[in-house]
Amino acid sequence: MDKTLKQLIYFLAFVEGGGVMCVELCSAKILSPYFGTSIYVWASVLGITLTALMSGYYLGGYISSRNQKRETVFRLMLVGGCLVTVIPLVSNFILPITINFSLLKGTVISLMCFLFFPLMIFGAVSPLIINLLTDEAKDSGKSSGTVYAVSTLGGIITTFMVGFYTLPEYGLNATLFSYGLIVIITSLSLFVITKKIDATAILLIVVSLCSYAFNKGFKNEGVIYKSEGILGEIKIVDKTLFSTDEQRQKPYRQLMVNNISQTIMDIQNPDKSYWDYVKMITYNINAYSKGKKALLLGMGGGTILRQLKRNLFEVDVVEIDERMEFVAKEYFGIADDNNIVIDDARHYIKTTDKKYDVIIYDLYHSETPPIHLMTGEAFSEISSRLNENGILAINFYGFIKDSKGKGARSIYKTLQNENFNVELMATPGEEQYRNLLYICSQDTLTTNNNVIDVVIKEDEINFEDAVILTDDKPELEHMYLEAALSWRKNYNEVNAKSFLKRE
Repeated sequence: MDKTLKQLIYFLAFVEGGGVMCVELCSAKILSPYFGTSIYVWASVLGITLTALMSGYYLGGYISSRNQKRETVFRLMLVGGCLVTVIPLVSNFILPITINFSLLKGTVISLMCFLFFPLMIFGAVSPLIINLLTDEAKDSGKSSGTVYAVSTLGGIITTFMVGFYTLPEYGLNATLFSYGLIVIITSLSLFVITKKIDATAILLIVVSLCSYAFNKGFKNEGVIYKSEGILGEIKIVDKTLFSTDEQRQKPYRQLMVNNISQTIMDIQNPDKSYWDYVKMITYNINAYSKGKKALLLGMGGGTILRQLKRNLFEVDVVEIDERMEFVAKEYFGIADDNNIVIDDARHYIKTTDKKYDVIIYDLYHSETPPIHLMTGEAFSEISSRLNENGILAINFYGFIKDSKGKGARSIYKTLQNENFNVELMATPGEEQYRNLLYICSQDTLTTNNNVIDVVIKEDEINFEDAVILTDDKPELEHMYLEAALSWRKNYNEVNAKSFLKRE
């Protein structure tokens, strides 16, 4: 085998390793607007990925024992590249069907349709490349080690490139299509060098090139901004909703993360939120706080930030996704002079030396609350950042009873275990449609105003199954799954399904 051909085959191994990670990352992001980003979604992605690779390794080993032709490897990679380019087309077809299924069934069927087959092909390529590069049995160890090292290097580089650059900059469709083209061009180069190109290869290339033109995607009615990034898909949507206060339809602007609404602002009155929980948080912070220095963890569109500023609070904001700062300023009218820190909330708490009169948790990753901020250790760190008489306010799901409320009861118990006094309030309505607000202080809680929200008294809560949440045993994600799926189901009916229509 000449040196140029050998180098290209190693490059093929590099591209194959990168293809595995590109498809895996993008598939998880394709699912997130419709099935969320919980550990169960990621477990499905990883499980199907490993199943596909296992099947591919076996298939590759079987083929290599019966077929020694070099063009077999090139043709398999060409098929793999073609399958990568059509992932958006396949997912656009299958998601309107699987969104009606349960989380496990929906994610597994979806992933089997657009993740399994390209990864199985990529998995089959590695044994074939090793066989191709091995002249003698004694060289098999060296060949396999080199191929897997090169393949893993491709996966490492692609993971960082896709995660930090191409997904947020260009989106899912362009990322998948571009990587598919890289696979196709590499395979085509090997066909040309070996002079083995045929009609089948040309047909696969044509199909791949046409796939981008046919990928119309889903309807984006009312969407004025859309991007992919650390939190997944975010959209800014202008939509007419019914105002219960004014008893009429009004225009609102929504910030949606993975099709879960995070902020809904009255366009005609930007200081007013569509949701009761914003009023509840604002009123109770004014009622309980003894000072005006606030830390807001999680910004979204900035409606709570607006209210704090209107009430003359000096506010620091911590937001993990830098896109939120952009959309809050560009689409929700947040002023440029606000102090916004792009960081993980717990990392900021651990590293800052500032102290606050109020610390507010308004942190949700679509329907997923931040479990690493809901442990005894995290609450202890929060306590060290509060001034005397300082309060911690936590926005959470509305469930407090039965199995769906176990997470909320465990948070309450964990706060008490860290010597916080706790007042628990709820917005009006049934549990699945309301929010809970924990008002906590290590000093005696006293209010300057009358409490106007629904108060849930401690003796009304059954703590028998509640647990103390710790960093060592992150149980909360399992506890809130039922509640999270309920939220996801409701939002899919309202939001996600409205976007699952062809443009």
